[in-house]
Amino acid sequence: MGEESSMDEDIIEQQIDEILKALQETSGKDVGRDVLDKELRKFLEYGVPFEHAKQTLIKKFGGGAVKLTAPSERMLIVDLKPSQQSVHVLSRIISVNPREIQVKGETRKIFYGILGDESGTIQFTAWKDFELEKGTVVDITNAYTKEWQGSLKVNFGDRTRITMVDASELPEMNLEPRAYKVNELRGGLSAVEVTARILETQDREVDISGQKKKVFSGILGDETGKAQFTAWHDFKLKEGAVVKITGGYVKSWKGIPQFTFDEKATVEKLDANTIAKKDVKTQKILLSELVERNGALDVEVEGTVIEIQKGSGLVQRCPQCNRVLQMGSCTVHGTVEGKTDLRMKLVIDDGAGSVSAILGKELTEKLLGKTLPPSDDMIEEMNSILFGHRISLQGNALGDEYGITLIARDAKRADFNVAAEAERLSSELEEFS
Repeated sequence: MGEESSMDEDIIEQQIDEILKALQETSGKDVGRDVLDKELRKFLEYGVPFEHAKQTLIKKFGGGAVKLTAPSERMLIVDLKPSQQSVHVLSRIISVNPREIQVKGETRKIFYGILGDESGTIQFTAWKDFELEKGTVVDITNAYTKEWQGSLKVNFGDRTRITMVDASELPEMNLEPRAYKVNELRGGLSAVEVTARILETQDREVDISGQKKKVFSGILGDETGKAQFTAWHDFKLKEGAVVKITGGYVKSWKGIPQFTFDEKATVEKLDANTIAKKDVKTQKILLSELVERNGALDVEVEGTVIEIQKGSGLVQRCPQCNRVLQMGSCTVHGTVEGKTDLRMKLVIDDGAGSVSAILGKELTEKLLGKTLPPSDDMIEEMNSILFGHRISLQGNALGDEYGITLIARDAKRADFNVAAEAERLSSELEEFS
């Protein structure tokens, strides 16, 4: 793998944005991103520093001089804003976790977690292994910020320098635990207190630095919604128990909150009637609220079908992981003999927001009211049956930079029946008379 493949793609993207902005401000010239991308990578391959390469390209394409970024002073997390570069923070690593992602067909290991200083907390992504350890205090320079999924995050790339320092250099966080309802949980929150019913729980062993550790996870909820949880200590949590958990923090995956707590947290078991089982149910929310939250666990939404998207109809799935095959190949298991399936990808709108949804074979046929025979015009027929009709969907809503996608587990028609409603109102009036 060459030097180019190890470059931080987000940094390159931000550098190109800065070059384009500088050219527009100083010369008014419109240069294509693809041209700048090619030129910038050429400089970087020869080891030219980012700032020098940026200045050279601005000058080459007719722009004026732009002041180079000076070494930055330490900033408090609470003062960070989107799209800042040369960020300098002194923080404690509250959590850090590895993740493997695919970049240009190659597997790459990144790290994500939460930083905290005396002013607050923020999520981070490290695009290489800086050997970060939970609980340590580090001095971070040349990081950069980016807004993603509605949340501000700090990123560590090739230019970032991270030095471990003595814990006494960082003032203590004086954050009093604050009580939140489950639907208020958002990635980046710390010192969180939640009172909820344990709906599901399971445990598994994970490998941390060569040591086996048991981690407990599941789903909790209250009368406002549901969220995933992870406990790094055995608090003897049982399904059906109602507990008050104080001292946790919140991560987020595709907009779904993940409440995390360890041995530093306190867990108080409450009377099971504090939150009745019947009160913890699928929450019906407006599409505008779902868009604002950028994801949610187990919700019901309603809207009008405004589009049946490309990719609907017959698909081939991997027999091992159920992923949809592309050109007969699975992104994980390679070339396999696929199994035929039916799905529908649609967009619903309620006038204030719109989301995409994916429905499997059973739900697709349920909404269509019939089984569609295989044909080249399946999308057109789906449109002719469903376009303009109001439907209700239940499932998990995942958010990313492209918007919200609801993975439906149930679906039904929700068209307003004028005749039935008139009859109901007439009946009520007669009773009132």
